[in-house]
Amino acid sequence: MAPARQQGLCLNPITYRSLTGPRLNTLESYGHSTGWRILGCSGSDIKVRNRPRSAMKTILARPSCVLRITYFLGGLGSIIVASYLSFSAEEFSPPIPTFLEKGHEAHLDYIVVSGDPLEKRFLIESIGGGLAVIDYNNDGWMDLYITNGGTIETTRSGQGSKYPGALYRNNHDGTFTDVTLPAGVANRYWGKGALAFDFNNDGWQDLYLVNYGPNILYRNNGDGTFTDVTAKAGVGDPRWSAAAAAADYDRDGNLDLLVVNYLDYDINHLPVEGKFCSYRGIPVACGPRGLKGAGDSLYHNNGDGTFTDVSEQAGVSDKEGYYGLAAAWGDFDNDGYPDLYVANDTTPNYLYRNNGNGTFTEIGAKAGVAYSEDGREQAGMGVDFEDYNNDGLLDLVVTNFSDDYNTLYRNTGKGFFVDVSTSSGIAEDSYRDLSWGTGFFDFNNDGFKDLFVANGHIFPQVDRYGFKISYRQQNKLYLNNGREGFVSVTGLAGPALQAMKSYRGAVFADFNNDGAIDVAVVALDDRPSLLMNRGVPGNHWILIKLVGTKSNRFGVGARVTVVTEGVTQTRELKAGGSFASCNDPRAHFGVGKSTVIQELLVRWPSGKVTTVKQAPVDQVLTIREGS
Repeated sequence: MAPARQQGLCLNPITYRSLTGPRLNTLESYGHSTGWRILGCSGSDIKVRNRPRSAMKTILARPSCVLRITYFLGGLGSIIVASYLSFSAEEFSPPIPTFLEKGHEAHLDYIVVSGDPLEKRFLIESIGGGLAVIDYNNDGWMDLYITNGGTIETTRSGQGSKYPGALYRNNHDGTFTDVTLPAGVANRYWGKGALAFDFNNDGWQDLYLVNYGPNILYRNNGDGTFTDVTAKAGVGDPRWSAAAAAADYDRDGNLDLLVVNYLDYDINHLPVEGKFCSYRGIPVACGPRGLKGAGDSLYHNNGDGTFTDVSEQAGVSDKEGYYGLAAAWGDFDNDGYPDLYVANDTTPNYLYRNNGNGTFTEIGAKAGVAYSEDGREQAGMGVDFEDYNNDGLLDLVVTNFSDDYNTLYRNTGKGFFVDVSTSSGIAEDSYRDLSWGTGFFDFNNDGFKDLFVANGHIFPQVDRYGFKISYRQQNKLYLNNGREGFVSVTGLAGPALQAMKSYRGAVFADFNNDGAIDVAVVALDDRPSLLMNRGVPGNHWILIKLVGTKSNRFGVGARVTVVTEGVTQTRELKAGGSFASCNDPRAHFGVGKSTVIQELLVRWPSGKVTTVKQAPVDQVLTIREGS
């Protein structure tokens, strides 16, 4: 029986994963194989005598359809691994980029500590944290801050500074240098996330550290050093904070700060037993169900170096006490005011619509983004708010727990979203993953935003049972096919995506300024991964750096539109998102074979509009508000 047709791809996702993932290589162990045979719809029988991944590339390159793919086992018979795969060469048109692991070569050797590496008996050890892209010295090369955790013992004894996190300066040659101590940004608490944003509009990105314990705001002094201004600023939220995101929600020219908090959690009285302390019948860390949520914080920037907590009056304090893990700002209704999405663990997600008067209205359920398509609460871990289908409307992706799917919500432009996770091709492929950091970026520079997802389970114990779920997992790359769908190319995008770790936060930046978006990912009890994108030859790009004058200095919240031959793309600049992380502050666009940008439009948070005509491609373009 033919599998159900999916948007732009008639290929059962499980079958596709088995053809492109690591399990495919295990077929080679059966005797002396004679390779693959592909029976086309025309009756032709194509022999493929090379390695499976190369065979898959041959399969994908052929037009028409395939009736049967058989793997011959050299005298031992054969295995029919797929049947009736109908697709066209046009549907598989997205070129596949290659990623190389360069973390060790780049000297990113910092081990992220997060409690007991073997058991993770408490949830604080399992959740992990993120990282932040920051150009702290304004040299045009993206630097990187990596959060570190701690242990139960060091936290109880007040020795949090033993794992201070790390600020790495980009050396412009593919390597980084640890400048944590001379820069003065060592963390004193159990780090959970990081945010780079220019809170005082002096043109230098500041650094906000999200912790279990008081958060820290470091002001960038502009000379390679930072000063702790937390007390003066009034943003030292003392709870278990999970993530932070900044936006100018009232459009006064100053970036405000949203802090998402997770649990009311006492390190000296940890839960060890109860109704919610097991997973599939095995004992694991307790929570979050059965524990008390911590509430969220919105700090209004007063423009004088201080903030005011307006969580209650603005209507975003999380009165329900849900378990917040991620947040992203984005103007989903195109009214010029940034709205706010909060992903909650095992509880409904929030969508706060900005009323334009300093208050918000929670419309998650009404807008169709609080639950899954069948009305279930999911376990939101990471989020991105971007326009993946080039219709000028911001869509949502939310990563979730294993035994569930990652959710893609398409913005209809009518005040609500539609769950298109299944029809887009990502639902089935994500079911066994426990997913965290995520982002919509054009990794192959073809003019359509692709999707990256970082994966890793929270319970090491799953490896001891036959659950077919592993603690260490692969990250996933989905290429946008330009027809409202995504194709998983994880097994074809280079060896860097084959490494299995318990990943958490992921950030996206062009670290070597070559126009291809790279990825940095942290993993529990391991070194971070730096996935350098080799790009796709012949495809062009543009990176746009904004300089606000009336708007905030880095143009956070600005809507950038790029028009090339037959394609119009939109990106909104953000500070915060993914999981506990923060991306490249510049707007990246792939433009395919186009050699010139016909029109580039910037709609600033102030309401001003800047237009640039006939801009050359393959450059970093700086645009100043009012120019």
